Amino acid sequence: MSSIKKIFSTLVLLGAFTFIAAAQCKSLVKKNLPRLAPFTHNGQLNSASVPEGGVVDFKLNCYTGLTYRLALASDAILGKVSFRVLDEDNNEVYNSNEDNTTSWDFNVGSSQELTVEISVPLTDKTIRGCIALLVGFKEPKNLGALR
Repeated sequence: MSSIKKIFSTLVLLGAFTFIAAAQCKSLVKKNLPRLAPFTHNGQLNSASVPEGGVVDFKLNCYTGLTYRLALASDAILGKVSFRVLDEDNNEVYNSNEDNTTSWDFNVGSSQELTVEISVPLTDKTIRGCIALLVGFKEPKNLGALR
């Protein structure tokens, strides 16, 4: 009976930590939503708790006729988090390291699914923190299309 109590206690603790991490990531999203202005948030919650050196991919459906803004937010403890965008053929169409920025505005020439790959740098510490990808859209400006 004692081992069942230990297993149950461990599961409850793990569940509590997962809930706390999810709540922290959700608050990161809420805090950074104003960065999308004047774009409209797409309503999706794209966030994750990531260890140092980790990589997370988010899929994003983009439609012809809209301009998009991607804004990356992360816990300061993670350092300089970067992102790159890959098209349906896995070709890189944007890399935030080239601009040293955390946001990007773009149009697509045809509706397509993009992959946004977010990378957390390696450190000499064992750390974990939240990252969030905010996605906004609006009627297009003439920014030039990916294809």
